[in-house]
Amino acid sequence: MSILLKSVSLLAGITFSVPAFGDCLTAKETKRGVLLTREAPFYSVFCKPDGPGLTEQRLMERDGSLQPVSAVYLHPLLVEKRVSASGTHALKYANAIALDNLPEKKNWQSGTTLFINGKKSVSGTTFIRFDGLGEETIASCSYKVWAINSRLELTELPPIIFEQYYSPELHLVLRSVRLGHSNRPLNELRFDRFQIGWGN
Repeated sequence: MSILLKSVSLLAGITFSVPAFGDCLTAKETKRGVLLTREAPFYSVFCKPDGPGLTEQRLMERDGSLQPVSAVYLHPLLVEKRVSASGTHALKYANAIALDNLPEKKNWQSGTTLFINGKKSVSGTTFIRFDGLGEETIASCSYKVWAINSRLELTELPPIIFEQYYSPELHLVLRSVRLGHSNRPLNELRFDRFQIGWGN
């Protein structure tokens, strides 16, 4: 795998879900920030709304060690920057971010440029498609969601494709599935527990 392909792959998987036990999450609680944890392999992320977007602080197990990662989203469906031990990867979008009206517009796309450690790397297009309404059940809690197909195509690199289930009320993606070239599911991200605010 090329260094560039590895770098682009770092942008994949910046999604999360909110399993619940006991009381269900509300929009008011989410504004305080939510700590989400998957037990095995260990993956813990604190996400907090920041205007129309959100910020994320993640600690994940990879190759036998815990690795911290931070990310900034322009919208919960659209990552802007990711910082890890391998450097800073940023995506710049040519079009205005207009994702809150996806159920009416059905599609959004934008020219997209990848910057690695501040240097322009490759360009391409981001496509986001609204596929319908539904409900996502986490433990005993159900939330109304939008089914979203998100696709990032950068020059001479394989596309990064996700199926996401986004709660506009909570301002969070509740489940995310990474898809392969033929739309075959490759992996899915779910969490075992959540906590309001920062802590364990």
